[in-house]
Amino acid sequence: MYSIQLLRAIAALLVVLYHGQLAISTRFASPAFAAETYFFAFGAVGVHIFFVISGFIMVYTTRVDQNFVARDFLRRRILRIYPMYWVCVALYLVVHNFIGSPYRLGGSEIWGALALYPEHASAIIGPAWTLSFEMFFYLCFGVAMKLGATRGLVILGAVFMLSIATGFFFPIDGALGRLVTNSLLLEFIAGAAIGWLLTTGRLPQRGGSAVLLLALLLFGAGVAAGYDRFPSVAMWGIPSTLLVAGAVIWENSLGFKKELRKFSHFGNSSYVLYLIHLVVITLTITLATYAPAIKMVEPALAAVAIAGLSLLVAEGMHAWIERPMTRWLNGLFGPRRDERRRRF
Repeated sequence: MYSIQLLRAIAALLVVLYHGQLAISTRFASPAFAAETYFFAFGAVGVHIFFVISGFIMVYTTRVDQNFVARDFLRRRILRIYPMYWVCVALYLVVHNFIGSPYRLGGSEIWGALALYPEHASAIIGPAWTLSFEMFFYLCFGVAMKLGATRGLVILGAVFMLSIATGFFFPIDGALGRLVTNSLLLEFIAGAAIGWLLTTGRLPQRGGSAVLLLALLLFGAGVAAGYDRFPSVAMWGIPSTLLVAGAVIWENSLGFKKELRKFSHFGNSSYVLYLIHLVVITLTITLATYAPAIKMVEPALAAVAIAGLSLLVAEGMHAWIERPMTRWLNGLFGPRRDERRRRF
């Protein structure tokens, strides 16, 4: 769906703007206003939107019938996440060595980062911790779908809630334990529920604009109240869910597919954008040592420039690396059998 593609691009850009403004304002003595830094921190909400979208996409694009094979499903998810992630890891390592700031990591940290093991997922690419959540959800989703779409989602949601409750009353040590008991898992279930409502014809056909407006109002209320006032899954997960639901209803009911298509293209490169933007920030900061004028650029403007440059790099890497590599790997490791032929 074009609206979901557009939201993917927006979510990624929110994260890039947040990290870009934060890096510039803290690294250089730039005249950043406290209010500016506060509002740019809203970009962290992009992660919550991503999680809801992931749950939606898995249900919307996965055909669950008697021919469903969990192994094939997981194969496609692995090929979607890991190869491009490893390419970006290699790029980060090269860049950091080139600028004289190499990573100081042990073997277990490197292997843990490459495998996206929760304890070390962020050792090389900071935002990669979210990919640990993605892979855990994919694993659970693939197993649950063996029980059927409806029954599987109900059981998966119940298991996640039980796991979260267990972690609340009996905290589990270790990064893996914190992942499997994290309330953020509910955002995947919320997105999956939207996908189920859509694919079963139960999603309302009207009211998309009202749902979108409510989502924006809740986002605004969260900013006004303070980012850490309430648990993030409630404060940002609920409006993120409404945002995705409203976008889907709005596209289906109003039929703005042609207009949405013009702006949804960047959703294709959103994964690369999410992975690569920190290295663009790093290179920008390094360049500032040779071009001191960069240090005086207002952080908000610098963040916008970084976002634009990151988007250009991501578009190029998607077109010349990610897309052909993914197509080649899918052909190498088997035919596409477990997902519908929809473009995402």
